Amino acid sequence: MKEFDAVVVGARCAGSTLALELARAGMDVAMIDRDTFPSDTISTHLIFPNTLARFDELGVLDTLLAAHELPLLGFRIIALGNDVAGGFTPVGGFDRAAAPRREALDEAIVKTALAAGVEGRFGEQVVELIGAGTEEDPVTGVVLASGEEIRAKWVFGADGRASTVAAKLGLEKTRRLAGGVSYLMAYWRGLRDDSWATSNIRRDEILSRWAGEDGTTLLCAWGDPEFTRGSAEERMERYLALLRRFPETVTAAELEGAEMISDLIVAPESLMRGYFRTAAGPGWALVGDACHFKHPGTAQGIADAAEQARYLATGIAGADPQLQGYEAWRDDRAAEHYEWSYAWGRFPDDNSEVLFKGWAAEPDAGQDLRDSFSRQVRPSQVMSKERLGRWFAAV
Repeated sequence: MKEFDAVVVGARCAGSTLALELARAGMDVAMIDRDTFPSDTISTHLIFPNTLARFDELGVLDTLLAAHELPLLGFRIIALGNDVAGGFTPVGGFDRAAAPRREALDEAIVKTALAAGVEGRFGEQVVELIGAGTEEDPVTGVVLASGEEIRAKWVFGADGRASTVAAKLGLEKTRRLAGGVSYLMAYWRGLRDDSWATSNIRRDEILSRWAGEDGTTLLCAWGDPEFTRGSAEERMERYLALLRRFPETVTAAELEGAEMISDLIVAPESLMRGYFRTAAGPGWALVGDACHFKHPGTAQGIADAAEQARYLATGIAGADPQLQGYEAWRDDRAAEHYEWSYAWGRFPDDNSEVLFKGWAAEPDAGQDLRDSFSRQVRPSQVMSKERLGRWFAAV
């Protein structure tokens, strides 16, 4: 029986990026996913300059752009009448964001990983781990639904919120947080690319709009937890009604001439509750949403997956061969940004209005706000004591 250096369970942006990083480090890697590619998954899609630079370095961007046209986007937040818009401080030559659909992005990462020598096993499901994941009984492989065993020195769970790997290890979710919104979204064709990734935020509803690949556009409508409940017909009625209430973001004429090309995608509030899980142990580690989940209000999931993949690959290649420092590194990277994401996962209040006015009025503050999304600035810098003191004193 062949033994791999690593088996990665899950081959979307977390798993395929990790498999690619491991292969580039000279390891023999298999990645397994119950889905085949291309296929879609719920996502806010946004990739900020830090992650575009990482994908460019890995060759993923070349693969993606060889198959798709992908516009680069400025970042715009219109909140309670305040407009904060611009680019990002460049990272690796990128000062804009992008928002490819996951069926395009995930397939590009998978293809790049396969070209690097990763063995892909798609349409197959892991049902059991070999080993309990303890010092006395480390994880040494996986068992597929077919009964086949695949042995490996490391098993990585990149299989999302409902991770089979985490469940088999008995890992609990800790440090839970919840937001206050749910959303309905769909992909459209026939809407113009206005060159912005825009979120228009009101007291009790939000509309996000950004161009994806090949002339597609995402329109995402955010409401309270009741917004996604009811029948399919009721949800569609609510979704279209909210779009019509934001003519400054998508005009009635645009909607009339556009075509909704996907089903309505439903993300209830319960799907966006945050957590941490124990990150690593003997023979195993978690990556992506299996490991830690932030609110999608700050669109950090793809970035987290890419940076965790880099740490794990360089770690087992020598920097941290037993991954003993992985959890502390993850927690430090998540510090402030975890709570920050849930601040964005709620509707604004009077204090929020003061903040948006400050970010809109002061260009350096607006730049820091945008750069917090590309992880160049911490939230405590965006909302420094000096800024808050001035802004609230003025009120």
